[in-house]
Amino acid sequence: MGIIGVLCTAILLLAGLAWCGVLVATAGGVDGVFNVEDYGALGDGTTDDTKAFVDAWAAACDATGSSATLLVPAAKSFLVGLIRFNGPCASTRITVQVMGTITAPPASAWSEKKNHWLMFYLVDGLTVTGNSTGLLDGRGQTWWVDKCKADNDDCVVKAPTALVVMNCTDVELSQFSSKDSPQMHIGLSISGKVNVTQLTITAPEDSPNTDGVHVDRSEDVHITGSTIGTGDDCISIGPGSRFVTVDGIVCGPGHGVSVGSLGREGANVTVEYIDVINVQFINTTNGARIKTWQGGGGYAKSISFTNINFTNVDHPVIIDQFYEDQGHVSHKGAVALSNITYTNLNGTSTEKTAVDFYCSQSGSCTDIHVNSVAITAADGGRTVARCQNAQVDTSGYVYPKIPCGANAPAPSPDNGK
Repeated sequence: MGIIGVLCTAILLLAGLAWCGVLVATAGGVDGVFNVEDYGALGDGTTDDTKAFVDAWAAACDATGSSATLLVPAAKSFLVGLIRFNGPCASTRITVQVMGTITAPPASAWSEKKNHWLMFYLVDGLTVTGNSTGLLDGRGQTWWVDKCKADNDDCVVKAPTALVVMNCTDVELSQFSSKDSPQMHIGLSISGKVNVTQLTITAPEDSPNTDGVHVDRSEDVHITGSTIGTGDDCISIGPGSRFVTVDGIVCGPGHGVSVGSLGREGANVTVEYIDVINVQFINTTNGARIKTWQGGGGYAKSISFTNINFTNVDHPVIIDQFYEDQGHVSHKGAVALSNITYTNLNGTSTEKTAVDFYCSQSGSCTDIHVNSVAITAADGGRTVARCQNAQVDTSGYVYPKIPCGANAPAPSPDNGK
């Protein structure tokens, strides 16, 4: 064979060993991929795979490389119960790659009263992503049949939000689908620097409390390029939220994009710097909505709705400060709304009242700007705007005309919640 042959063979063997070492590392070590099947998940849709997911997460979270991935393989359905994926994790970035389906147990199988199904807690540098087949199936039909809502104490357990991100930073949720959550689909709470993009979220129009994305006590949140159709708000922005951008959303069916509800049970709240841009509302109950409870305190300010299109929307533009008791004008306290801007709003309304500013008392709705609005009736008739206690200025072409004078008539309480 000769010395050259021996050397070549030795080099090939060493190279092979090195390559095997790389494979071992990527299969479950530093910078590794942690496949839930390697931890016992069957993915047959009926076997409980919860423990396998918990164990795979623990291994991925403990990995000490620059990144780690928990892999949910394609073409399989994994039955998974309530889980809290706890951080902090050792790696700089941890990814959950959802290629298959993660399915929730039916309502009858839940024994604990929890407000979430899948929760990520105290994780910094988190990505949850997928592809065209990645799906969270909340099996909400098993809850809705008994009208199990979050505020219904007659339920055996309270309906959970499908995916909750809490106390996390530097988060990306992208390129997966969520359908039929028992309650809200995605909840972002006490978190920062969150990017939600290219999601598809669906639930029947009559499903209760199935908001697409709910934000509370979070900041620097971007929700973009997604299609959302549910039985409640496509996106809801709750107390303590600031610097939230909603851009490029198709919403319908649903109750629109809502800031609120705010001030429930007299709560003192703050919301500011909210931008809603390039949204299409199609066959929704509401469009651009701000809703507050009577008796609340605090403020919501610097909110803008820009480049909005309405197609057959019942209530395209609405401020409702009588969310608790519509139709009864109260002089109790209210969340102060100010610096609210509407620019380039177009489309059709199914109700005659296309713009509705319904504020609780003088001084609670100030500095409202309406620029370039054209909302006509879906049936070809005329539309109107109604005001109560709202300080509004207009510019450009605005139709319907907004009569926000001192003697403007109050709107009738026909707004859907």
